[in-house]
Amino acid sequence: MQRSERKDLRWRIGFATAAVVCIVALIGAFLAINYQRTVYQNQMYLEASTNQAVDRLDSVFESSQQSLFLARHLFEAEQPAPDKICDELVLLESGTPFEYLAFESAEGVVYNSRGKIAEVPPRENPIAEPGVVTVDDDRISEGLSIVFMEPVHDENGKYLGVLTGIWGNELLEDAISATYFNDYVSTYLCDADGDTSIIAYSSKLVTGDPEKLDIAAVDSTEGDTVGEMMAEMDHGDSVSFAYDSPRGLGLAYMVELADHEWILLRTYPASINSSVAESANIYGLAAVGAIIAIFVIAIIVIVVRSSRQNKAIALENEQFKRVVDASSALFKRFAVIDLERDTYEYIKGEDLDQRLPMRGTFKHFVDFWVSQAIYDDEREKVFEMIGASNIVDNFADGVQILRFEYRINYRGETHWLQPSMVCLRRDEYGRATSVLYAVQDVTDVKAEEARAREALEDACRAADQASHAKSDFLSSMSHDIRTPMNSIMGLTAIATMHMDDPDRVKDCLQKITMSSRHLLGLINEVLDMAKIESGNIGLSEDDFDLPEAVENLLTIIHPQVAARHQHLKVDITDVTHEHVVGDFMRLQQVFVNIMGNSVKFTPEEGTVGLSIRELPTRISGCGHYEFTFTDTGCGMSEEFVERMFEPFSRANDNRMTNVEGTGLGMSIVKSVVSLMNGTIDVRSKLGEGTTFVVTVHLKLRDVDAEDVTHLADLNVLVADNDVTACESACQLLEDIGMKSEYVTSGNDAIARVKEAYDANDEFTAVILDWKMPGKSGIETARELRTILPEHVPIIILSAYDWMAVEQEARMAGIDAFVSKPLFRSRLVHVMNSLLGNKKQDEANDTDLLREADLSGKRILLVEDNEITATIGLDLLSFTGAEAEHAENGQVALEMLYDNPPGYFDLVLMDGQMPVMNGYEAAHAIRQIGESERPDLATLPIVALTADAFADDVKRALKAGMNAHLSKPLEIDSLVKVLAEFLG
Repeated sequence: MQRSERKDLRWRIGFATAAVVCIVALIGAFLAINYQRTVYQNQMYLEASTNQAVDRLDSVFESSQQSLFLARHLFEAEQPAPDKICDELVLLESGTPFEYLAFESAEGVVYNSRGKIAEVPPRENPIAEPGVVTVDDDRISEGLSIVFMEPVHDENGKYLGVLTGIWGNELLEDAISATYFNDYVSTYLCDADGDTSIIAYSSKLVTGDPEKLDIAAVDSTEGDTVGEMMAEMDHGDSVSFAYDSPRGLGLAYMVELADHEWILLRTYPASINSSVAESANIYGLAAVGAIIAIFVIAIIVIVVRSSRQNKAIALENEQFKRVVDASSALFKRFAVIDLERDTYEYIKGEDLDQRLPMRGTFKHFVDFWVSQAIYDDEREKVFEMIGASNIVDNFADGVQILRFEYRINYRGETHWLQPSMVCLRRDEYGRATSVLYAVQDVTDVKAEEARAREALEDACRAADQASHAKSDFLSSMSHDIRTPMNSIMGLTAIATMHMDDPDRVKDCLQKITMSSRHLLGLINEVLDMAKIESGNIGLSEDDFDLPEAVENLLTIIHPQVAARHQHLKVDITDVTHEHVVGDFMRLQQVFVNIMGNSVKFTPEEGTVGLSIRELPTRISGCGHYEFTFTDTGCGMSEEFVERMFEPFSRANDNRMTNVEGTGLGMSIVKSVVSLMNGTIDVRSKLGEGTTFVVTVHLKLRDVDAEDVTHLADLNVLVADNDVTACESACQLLEDIGMKSEYVTSGNDAIARVKEAYDANDEFTAVILDWKMPGKSGIETARELRTILPEHVPIIILSAYDWMAVEQEARMAGIDAFVSKPLFRSRLVHVMNSLLGNKKQDEANDTDLLREADLSGKRILLVEDNEITATIGLDLLSFTGAEAEHAENGQVALEMLYDNPPGYFDLVLMDGQMPVMNGYEAAHAIRQIGESERPDLATLPIVALTADAFADDVKRALKAGMNAHLSKPLEIDSLVKVLAEFLG
């Protein structure tokens, strides 16, 4: 019993042991099989997920290449200017998946959407085909980057550069990263060439480094060598292998991307294998449950992965939608034309209005759009561009894009369409088989181009007119400047020939001075050119006398009148106010322009006239004057009279072919007269002559009247063939208290003088016109001298130059000369000098300076020009004042500050000087006067500068100066200013 029990026990023990061993073996076998199955499943899962990642990468890369392809066509269509390229790249980038876009021009200039511009050496071999490459350039990204490329050409096929899209490391890491069971896996995108450089990675492999994948350090535990694995890769096979790691057995899978020479390597972490195996060992008896759990986990992973894939697809769709939306803003219609199947299909068909189906045969497509063209030649052009065989021919020789324009009638309106065709696909022979047909409505663009072209033509015409205007103005000014210059040269020659006759020389010098002033005025006009052209002419206010203004005018005009043998007629009526305030040079410019034209357009032996009259006015303190200019010239048409005041207007008349002038002068005349609150009227008739009537308002000024009491009741005879002139002269004589009568010829004058002499009622003075029919004034005077006593003066009255006949007149017994028109002041002056025993020489400049008598005064002259300073100091020395010199405003400021108060009595300050100009110096002096030296606040400062315009006077006063004197300096003006401020 015991033996059997022992046997049973041993059997049980053995059975149990066997059972335990079997169980252990079974469990071990199960675990081993389970582990092997786990490893095998993991290997299959790794391969499947890696292949899916490869497919996704290929899809993403293809989508990226397509988006870059569309961006390239949009870039070619726009062809932005260099300074607009970066902005265009920013716009295109928004419709692409790239980190950023860049454009490398054929010349080596690189632009990117980040606003950066750089220069690189031009490519020896330009990019000819689209593609994708890896680039190791820190300027793009750290490490290797994937760069997509599209060559860019113009509409003629000329290579312009390459458009690139850059996939940075972050984008690549997002594309290849994955997790298994919440454990991060290592994924590497590598370049298969050479040393297998890492393009991107999602984590670090234990036996790798961040820059280079060291496959040699990852020997397979299955005994495969690196060479064998790479050989398999070279045959296009994928490679799976296991490797040992500190955490256990890891799995890896290498596969080459289908369209790129890149390898995707993904590792299955050893931690996952160990975890699954441990779970299987612990729950060996619950293998089904473990399998279910693994299945559930796998399902979860697949769901997560699918979710991510769906998100990636949604992102791609959103990006594609943005690109399409951006393109839709530019193009009204998109159609894909399949030349192999002879079909078309519209992706977008705006405004088709069911006139053309969204898809159909290509022949129907061609016929429809050819029929829409308005003009026959444009229908031919459309057919030449989109006919099936024509498209193939047009896209030959590698042409990628074609563009043309034509017009259609859409709903009764003409629209400009600009179709663009892009070759999408070619066959093995390079012939186009698929074309993208995009249509843009450029009606507004064409209208804007037309407006821009018209504006450009207008600008061109304006520029030409401005150029001609400047040339014409200089030509006109050359003529105007030569007029007083001729007078100056002629008077200089006469003065040289009469050096022994002081009176004659003095008269020449006075007239030279008048012509010089007029010349200076013309020069000022040239310098003030911009104001004349813009109509912004400033007026100055100077004291002057009307007789002086008229005498200057006649002095300037007389040489021209004499040269053309014309008759000059001048008279005056009712002028009671001769002393006025206004812009003397501007007024003289008006007179010279009008009277100069009268002389130019009047033939020889014709008559040129000037009449002056003072009109009633309601403006207190102002005189209203009317100047009438007449001529017997060629006259003007009514049509030209209406536009004669426009700049550069000139009558188209063959009678004026040889007459100099540009027509600019009358425009200036109109502007000046308007500024003087005046008017200008023109009456003209072809072949009969022209009359200009100018009215202006001038301020009046008071002067001390000359004493005429001793002239009362003196009898004067006036002889002039012009009755109006006689009556005007007699009226003036009676106004000053003299008696008068007139005759109209030389013979009548001789007879009347004899009659009075015989009656013992002789005349006190005789006034004779120079030019009278029959006997001239000189001939009449010669006979009268045989009758009249020596004490009875004979006066010649004429509008012509006295110097021409002065010697002959003196020999004939003539005592004085009065110029026409006969002003009251001139008549009183002559009568006082001849009949009032007040004849004296006028004070010269030296006398004026000496009479100022500024002894004991000290003047500071601030002038940077040494010669001008020397002249100024010499002139001031005649006044008896002490004068000191400062070469610029800074030195003047120091001299004033360093000397005690009251040291200087007056400062004459130049305007334009180095270091510190006169305006800055005057301002600084006044500031010091307000803060430190009260005497400098009231010290008289007078501008003495070549800045001579009205704005310059305002500038000087604004800077703190008290008065303004212009260069060249006039002695009488200087004396007047010195007297005003220094007594």
